[in-house]
Amino acid sequence: MTDYRSVIKQEKYTHGHHESVVAAHSARRAIETAAFVLPELKSPMRLLDFGCGPGTITIDLAEHLLPNGSVLGIDNSKKVITQARNLAAELGIENIEFEVRNIYETGYSSASFDAVYGHQVLQHLSDPVKALKEAWRVLKSGGICGVREVDWGASAVFPSDQRLCKFFDVYNKVAKRNGGDAFAGRRLKHWFINAGFIDPTITTSTWTFAEQNALKWWGGQWADRILNSEIGEQAIEYGFANQQELKEISQGWLDWLEAEGAFFAFIQVEAIGMKL
Repeated sequence: MTDYRSVIKQEKYTHGHHESVVAAHSARRAIETAAFVLPELKSPMRLLDFGCGPGTITIDLAEHLLPNGSVLGIDNSKKVITQARNLAAELGIENIEFEVRNIYETGYSSASFDAVYGHQVLQHLSDPVKALKEAWRVLKSGGICGVREVDWGASAVFPSDQRLCKFFDVYNKVAKRNGGDAFAGRRLKHWFINAGFIDPTITTSTWTFAEQNALKWWGGQWADRILNSEIGEQAIEYGFANQQELKEISQGWLDWLEAEGAFFAFIQVEAIGMKL
């Protein structure tokens, strides 16, 4: 039998926690990332946010569940949990806690949460069904699990060239080597069903970058991340790219964001499952 307490140490988080990554994730807010499930979340629910990262979405969820609801955010990174705690304290959010936990084996009692939420987490796991089974275990009867995952294989970019094509190739290969799945979105319904959620509700939305500020944010962060974050280091380590190719990819993103008619979008798949 697999010891899931050790799996988390074997997996590698493709994005890592470089400051460029954490900054990008800190820009995420529940009004967009959790829009599909917010109408189902009401005070006095107790919610578990797994893979909470720097906590900006988690804090929004805690505010949404006022006056009597509460949120517990977990992540396996001490760095981002510390950042999340500091942010919550700075904002004076009191109905929230953050803990370092293993998503496969959280240690929480069965049937202890009314809702579980996860954003862009399962794509990085070697066993997403196991993680969802843990979500099912900690849910109360009638509780819901809402998850949103991207599908990098359902993306559109204009204009494109060999440098951006190389980026997608490198990203997909690194994710797979790390035990993840860059095409997680299309598999989300299947994972939910296999975890015990009967007839999950599936919706889709998109991340779209066409306005100038959005183009600069999206292209600029990837120009930085491919050179300076863990994904670039892993690409070199695994033999999927060399330093010169990463520099060319970075410049490709910078050229793209300045190009006439630049556009990027990809699909987000959202699932809501109920524990019957």
